[in-house]
Amino acid sequence: MIFSMLEKFRKPTRIASFVALFLLIGGCYLPGSFDAEIELSRTGHYKMKFDGYIVEVTMYDDLRKKKLSEDEIKAKIKQVIGDFKRDKGTREVSYFGQGAFKVRWVKNGDVIKSKMITFFRRNENMLSITYLKKKATITLRGKYITKQNRERLIQMGLDVKGVIKIKTDAKVISHNATKVTKDGPITIYGWKLNSINDPSPKLVVSMGLL
Repeated sequence: MIFSMLEKFRKPTRIASFVALFLLIGGCYLPGSFDAEIELSRTGHYKMKFDGYIVEVTMYDDLRKKKLSEDEIKAKIKQVIGDFKRDKGTREVSYFGQGAFKVRWVKNGDVIKSKMITFFRRNENMLSITYLKKKATITLRGKYITKQNRERLIQMGLDVKGVIKIKTDAKVISHNATKVTKDGPITIYGWKLNSINDPSPKLVVSMGLL
């Protein structure tokens, strides 16, 4: 299984079958084993990084069912790599195997101006930063998977493993981090996802005093 392959790289997360694809994310990609980090300043400036493995779910499912010829596999690899390269945030992308791609992605800017930033894009939303002007809040969150869909993945022998860190000097009003540490004026919120049943990461910042 691809999950076992990715475990060798120490980095951790999510993989699914074609059946679960649209139920889970409404797109084609899911993060495999990964590390993700977000830096958010109290002014709304951010830096968002992902380093790990992304599974193209339809390809993974077709490979699992041995439905693809060698030429079809090569064409699909070229298509997915091209898809990632079209995003300016992609720093590195290469094929790993079994429908998984090694991806390093970085993006920075001002969420107050952008309103919403997503990795990888809105219809492939695995990690997001959203600014709500009416509430004067910024919300950072990972993708939520329903209980029904978690059960589907578990039945397939799949699981979730990943590490997410959020570093900020802003006023945090709520979060569900599993670890919180200080580094001078910066607070570091951490999530270590060991199971698909772990809560989806979420952190809310108040911008009301700006």
